[in-house]
Amino acid sequence: MKKLYLIQSSLLLSGTIFSWYTVANDYLKFVDGQGVNPITTPCFYGAIGFFVFYLYSLYIYFADQSQRRKHQKILVILLVGGTLFGWGNFAIELCNFYIFKNPTSCSGASTSSPFLTACFYGSVLYLLSLISSVVAFRKSKNPNK
Repeated sequence: MKKLYLIQSSLLLSGTIFSWYTVANDYLKFVDGQGVNPITTPCFYGAIGFFVFYLYSLYIYFADQSQRRKHQKILVILLVGGTLFGWGNFAIELCNFYIFKNPTSCSGASTSSPFLTACFYGSVLYLLSLISSVVAFRKSKNPNK
């Protein structure tokens, strides 16, 4: 059972590292006058979410067995919100790219495909984190299985 919590935390750590790396790159572009302020991008708020959810997953990992299921349910709900946020922003990028013919990502960088943007990869990491969280929640019902 602990392995599922470790997988969940690892995915959230991956999302945290990836998203903050993206925010840092956006900041460097902004400082050079080539990009938008990263605080105004969805990636910044997704990065905050990843970090908070990662810390919460660590809390669950080290929590007493009797408290894990309750907190795991809360994490699932939070990750549903994060996943919807990520895929919602990616849907906006898809519309901008294919309907409005605007080949820029939400961070202002030009892109040849919306599937090569940080928004897409962050959304995938949120979805994978959500899936692992749901699996861990379901297994916590019968931890002996």
